[in-house]
Amino acid sequence: MAGTTGEVVKTVGVSSDFVQAMKNMFSQEVLLGWIGIAVKMMVVILAVLILRKVACRIIDKIFKNNFTAGLSEKSDLIEEKRLNTLAKMFKSIVSYVLYFIGIITCLDMVGFSITTIVAGAGIASLAVAFGAQSIVQDLMSGIFIVIENQYAVGDRVQIGGIIGEVKEIGMKTTKILTYDGQLMVISNGQISNVVNYSRAAQRGYVEVGIAYEEDIDRAWQVLEQACAKVAQDERFSADFDETPNVLGVVALADSSVVMRTTFTAFNWTQAVIERELRKVIKMELDKAGVEISYPKLQLMTKGE
Repeated sequence: MAGTTGEVVKTVGVSSDFVQAMKNMFSQEVLLGWIGIAVKMMVVILAVLILRKVACRIIDKIFKNNFTAGLSEKSDLIEEKRLNTLAKMFKSIVSYVLYFIGIITCLDMVGFSITTIVAGAGIASLAVAFGAQSIVQDLMSGIFIVIENQYAVGDRVQIGGIIGEVKEIGMKTTKILTYDGQLMVISNGQISNVVNYSRAAQRGYVEVGIAYEEDIDRAWQVLEQACAKVAQDERFSADFDETPNVLGVVALADSSVVMRTTFTAFNWTQAVIERELRKVIKMELDKAGVEISYPKLQLMTKGE
């Protein structure tokens, strides 16, 4: 009896040691498994970061070297902002795609089903498409605005009834700073017609009324002198596409002969040049003794 009890105790002891050993082995296997998964996830994350960096460098090289090759200096200035915006957009798209692939891969290593995740993403996309159509429309419109180069940051534009300078172009909205200091935020999906004043030289003109008693040819010469002075002004010389010149007589008004001077200038500077041209014309006409017409009232008595 005593021998039997000892054998049972011995058997129980052996069984306990075996169970403990199995537990230890199982814990080590689990630990090593998680360590292996963590290492693989780190490799995936590192690979995503490296691929993103390489892709961004390739995108910068394509947009900054290949697309700008052969362009003139003025064309480079016009295209620079658009190319930078496109480069940023493509880098963002590449980054999001790589991040998504990396996240899916890591979740698959942990034990989540990729099929379930992809199916869930598809359902979410459908929900967004049906429930947020305006957002999708804004995003698509923003992409085409940048790709088609309709306008860029810094351009002077008119969108609907809003005129001002483009301060920011987003994938969803465009921000315009009007000339009275208001920052207008417009949804890209609502933009239908755009007038871009910065892609070509803008025409400016100044009209002046000369008295009928004056010699028109002499007045013409004085106006040409005023135009030449403004054309030589260093403040505006870089902005002129066509320097100021006398167009000629454009109207025979009730009390004046209306003469017009015209010019074209870039960078939306025509308003400043027009103000300067009016001042110089007035000074030159006064110096030459040419009268600028103004309303006169003549009183006549019966004796006359």
